[in-house]
Amino acid sequence: MDDEPRNSSTAFERQSQSDCALLSQLTLILLFVQVAFTWPLWINVHNYPRIPLFGMNFLFRPDLDIFWLIVMGCAGSGLIIENIFKLWEGFRQKSSGEHRSISSMFCFLWMILSIALLFVMLTNQQRIQAWAWQILLYGICFSAFKPAETMIWIRRLTISIYFYSAVSKLDASFLQSHGQVLLDGTLKLLPFEIALSESLRTAIVCSFPLVELLIAILLCFQLTMRWGWRLSLVLHLGLILILGPFGLNHHVPVLIWNAFFLLQNSILFAGGNFQSGENGEKNVSRSRSRELLGRIAMAIALMFPATEWFNLCDVWPGWGLYASRGAKVQIYIERDALKKLPPDVVQHCFTSAVHPGYARLDLFRWSFSETGAPAYPEDRFLTAVALATIQNFGIGDRFVYIHSSTANRWTGSRDEVEISDLKTLQRFAEGFWLNTHPVKAEAAENLPD
Repeated sequence: MDDEPRNSSTAFERQSQSDCALLSQLTLILLFVQVAFTWPLWINVHNYPRIPLFGMNFLFRPDLDIFWLIVMGCAGSGLIIENIFKLWEGFRQKSSGEHRSISSMFCFLWMILSIALLFVMLTNQQRIQAWAWQILLYGICFSAFKPAETMIWIRRLTISIYFYSAVSKLDASFLQSHGQVLLDGTLKLLPFEIALSESLRTAIVCSFPLVELLIAILLCFQLTMRWGWRLSLVLHLGLILILGPFGLNHHVPVLIWNAFFLLQNSILFAGGNFQSGENGEKNVSRSRSRELLGRIAMAIALMFPATEWFNLCDVWPGWGLYASRGAKVQIYIERDALKKLPPDVVQHCFTSAVHPGYARLDLFRWSFSETGAPAYPEDRFLTAVALATIQNFGIGDRFVYIHSSTANRWTGSRDEVEISDLKTLQRFAEGFWLNTHPVKAEAAENLPD
């Protein structure tokens, strides 16, 4: 009579091990592919200003970036080999009835990879891409928890991504800006033109975050989980079409990340392996302190994004995906001063009727050109980039800096600050909580003769 529960527990444990190894492999593939597409950002072969998260260069030394990247590569390669053997053993054990737990080496390698990824993020805020932050949190789960508990925490994290992403778009600014862009991308896929009234456009744009919110709710309950999974597949397939070459033609890493969600959600929510990890895995040893620290870290990761509503958490770690409410930064440079900039920067300067005699430097287009990745969308980071550019190339006071505050959630209105002298901009930049100083000043090398 006792054999049936024991066999059920063993089957559950084996399935958890297999799912955990498969998701680990998929996460590593995402990491390597995304880094490959944005490689200038990671190995510092670009001229875009690098802004550490903290000003403690003695602790988070940018000159050790290559070391940490080598550590990431070695740990990731070791994990791929480990995962391949684990997946192979899983297939073999199904026929033999044997069972072996995930090795301690698996947890150790994920811990090393996560530490290395954290350090390269701290030395350049721009590396805190949303997908990289997600991988870091997954790494904490893989290194701290048993396989079944790992899957539970990653399910919770995935649900939180949909929830916070939905809430970040439930405001007037999304309806007026990014939501309209997504709708235009959707209409572009149609084989015929269609004219929509303003009210209908608004209603359709409102449905975008509501679908994400519905997915989050459905995924919370076992009875509706598969419906949430199916709806998530529709969402990400739709985003791949809208953002792909036939729609808005966004850069490839965005499409890859959406494809990752298609696969990972099928692992997390399509099966029936939803038991508590306490029912099995008795032979999987973990340090109690490591599990406790892991639970604390993941609890913070689940709750901290809510502080973005009060302008504390950054947009991407707060899962504000395609949100448009965050504070904005624009930098205009006198047209006569553009000769001080190198040609690869000047090509991203555009004249504007807003400030005649000035050209606006598009910090996002410059970032894509130099690093293959979007600029970190924080006013703190963009202010630091603007200030570093002015200082590095000797622009002096020949600029206009405009800071637009976080938009009012209901009206979309913003408060603006306009600055046109260097000392005032330096004082303004010092007002942010985190670092706004670049890795190094390059004025001597970059100033033209």
